[in-house]
Formats: sequence, C-alpha cells, structure tokens
Amino acid sequence: MIPSDWLRTFSVFAEDANLSAAAKRLALSQPAVHAQLRRLSELLGVPLYHRVGRGLALTREGIEVAAFARDAEERSRELVARMRGEDVDRRIVLAAGAGALLHILAPGLRAFAKSYDGRLEFVTADAAAAVQATENGTAHVGVAALATVPGSLEGHQLAVVRQVLAMPAAHRLARRRRLDVGDLDGERLVVPPAGRPQRAALDAAFAGVGVQIGATATGWDVVMRLVELGVGLAVTNANVPVPRGLVTRPLDGLPEVRYFAFTRPRPRADVAKCVQALVRHAGA
Repeated sequence: MIPSDWLRTFSVFAEDANLSAAAKRLALSQPAVHAQLRRLSELLGVPLYHRVGRGLALTREGIEVAAFARDAEERSRELVARMRGEDVDRRIVLAAGAGALLHILAPGLRAFAKSYDGRLEFVTADAAAAVQATENGTAHVGVAALATVPGSLEGHQLAVVRQVLAMPAAHRLARRRRLDVGDLDGERLVVPPAGRPQRAALDAAFAGVGVQIGATATGWDVVMRLVELGVGLAVTNANVPVPRGLVTRPLDGLPEVRYFAFTRPRPRADVAKCVQALVRHAGA
C-alpha cells in the first residue's frame, strides 16, 4: 500500500519538478519533501525523477506515478463528497490547440456540455504539450494532430483533414484548380516558427523549392490575417474558415493531417463519454 501523503507530495512536486516550490506549497521543509519522494521511489523500485542540467525532470515512471497520484486524489475527493452528501465537484480538463478547439471540437463539446453537470476546463497546448499534459495527469483529454498516438495513451481518430494553400483571390495561382508544391517556387510563405511539427513537415516538403519565409506565426486566425495583408501565402488545413477576399486550393505533395483525441488508459466514465461525443460529432 502506498501512503497517500507520499502520493500527494509527489503530485505537488510533479507540477514543476521543483523541490523548494513543492515544499512551499505543502508547508513542509525541503528535506521532508525529499525524504517522502525518496521513500516512494524506493517502495516502487524505480527512479521517479532525474537531474537535467541545473534542474530536475520526471522519468517515464515518474510521469505515470504523477498521473496515478492525481487520479487518486480526484477520486478521493469525489468519494468524500458523496459520503457526506455534498455536491461532487466534477471537472474535465481538455488540452488542445486553439485551431482544434474552434474547427474540430466545437460540435462535440456542444453536444457533451448539454448533458454534463460538471466543469469543462480548457488548456491551450500544441501537440507535444497536449500529450505531456495527458500523460502526467494535468489534463484528462488531449487533442492534437499526430502521426501516431503514443503507446502510453488510448487514442481515437477524430478527423482527417487535407492541407490547402490560402492566397488572395487575385493571386496568379488562384486561377489553378489544384497545385503542387513545386508551383510555389519563388513565393513568400507565412509558416509556423521553427520547431513546430507543421514547420518541420513544410521544410521537408519544400526542400529544393525556392520558397521564401515572409513571416512566422501561430494560430490560424493570425496566419489568415497575414495572408490578407499580403505578407505571404500560407499552407492551412482545409477546415479553417477562409476570410472574404482569400481562396484556397488543394496542394498536392503534402500529407493529410490526422487529429486524435487521447486519454490515459481506463479513463473515468465521464471522460470516456466526453471522448465519445468528440468522436461522434467531429467535423459535423
């Protein structure tokens, strides 16, 4: 049996993997926090965190234990409330990008919210952050465009979206019904910042094509506005609304974008119902 205070301490520590911050939040001394974390690690027989540079980071096992600890804490609060006849403070935290929230999830969230009596909390996160938040238990549901869902999570495909080129209606390429990446030779593009998954895909697709970067930006609304201003053309998802004065054309040579909803294994019943609603109504 794992002492509940050890799990609580590790859950707080796992928020930012900082011993002094955890000690302050728990009103304990730093040695006391360290001792509880060490005993928990010894009980489980695995390292829960390690040093990275000048800081600390959770191990893969630590991420799993953090999620378990947060789930246990939530279930304990719900049990106490039910036994006391008090209202159960239910909540579902969903981590996703703003584009997914606006253009993929809206119908499912609308349907689920009609019958859910708890709170929905939203965390704006890119794909990597959504996966991390779901794995470590700070989010119950994650949604992201992924090639594959990590094996530590249960994934459900929501939508498959083709990529298109957005441009002013008067642009020379707007006269074409379909385009190939080679047709963009010499054009300026609005692209995501370096390090983002879509940027890596675009860099690979346009290798050897003479495109120029006109601007870097995140968020489809911002990207479309920059296209309106003439800063450059942009590769977007086909489900993104097109402002007046712009048009989109199918762009061959780029892979389709697959959106997934994912949870930790064996999610709570209300979390599972949320995912079911998202899958059922995706793209509606």
